[in-house]
Amino acid sequence: MTRIMCVAALVAGLSGCVLSPQVIELNDRSDVGSGQLSADRNALVRVLDDRGVDDDLIGYRGGRLPENSPLMADIALYETLTKRLKTTLAELGFGGSSTLDPLKFQLDINTFKYECNEGVIVSKCSFDLKLSVTVINGPRQFSKPYQLNESRSVVAAPVASYNQEWVNEALDKVWGHIFSDKELLAALGVTR
Repeated sequence: MTRIMCVAALVAGLSGCVLSPQVIELNDRSDVGSGQLSADRNALVRVLDDRGVDDDLIGYRGGRLPENSPLMADIALYETLTKRLKTTLAELGFGGSSTLDPLKFQLDINTFKYECNEGVIVSKCSFDLKLSVTVINGPRQFSKPYQLNESRSVVAAPVASYNQEWVNEALDKVWGHIFSDKELLAALGVTR
């Protein structure tokens, strides 16, 4: 009987556990600072999710069966980034009445992927973010990619609050980089 209990405990210990799904809230607020437009105008905004996965999927938490352990956003990623982009452009001075045609701003979500290692013990996680910006200002067009890739060693599969903080910090870094890019600000007609 003791032998059977030891074998059962060993098998249970080696089998690992399947991690539960997590849902996190992405920050839709922006704090890039104000700017001044060369001329008052509006902006049309479009965010496209080019990832080919569910709109709310951020990635997988690893573990024994990672496909059963997704990390998801509480609302669709393109919705959060659309709201964030509109707020950012308003901070930069877009909005109000204008006789000029609106500027067009498109943000493509190429990669937004959280991933942890498979196996009994989760010890490493990474977050890969690639966004592409296209600005159409009359006959002129500006396009540029922006990206960030981070990896972290962990002692166990991170809890939802840790993942939420990490993903939001990474998004803030890329957002700050995008909207401090002098080439982009020039394409937008914004001075600081």
